[in-house]
Amino acid sequence: MSISGFLQRASIVLSIVMSFGCSVAMDASAQPTSEKVEVAGCGYLGWGEYTHCDNGSGSTVMLDVEDIFFNLYHYCVGPGTTNLQPVIRWRVVGAWWNGGVGCDPGYYGPA
Repeated sequence: MSISGFLQRASIVLSIVMSFGCSVAMDASAQPTSEKVEVAGCGYLGWGEYTHCDNGSGSTVMLDVEDIFFNLYHYCVGPGTTNLQPVIRWRVVGAWWNGGVGCDPGYYGPA
């Protein structure tokens, strides 16, 4: 196989992979938040996002949020999906409910 034939086939394969990846990304981002919750579920979703499903009660809950170095932080969230990453310096790798309820939404600092 010649170099030009290899490059032509490689570019075709790359364009197919890229078009598939872009269509999947567009479909995922086009869903309304309520549909994303139904698909993804409740709790830590990955990439620093946490979804609190309150079944319409409007409750807030306190979370323990863990970064890549196993440091823990307190973060209060309301109903829906919250991005935990912007206020925590290192990559968020996990978050879970620590039992607290009725807090004011926001970052509370290190645990």
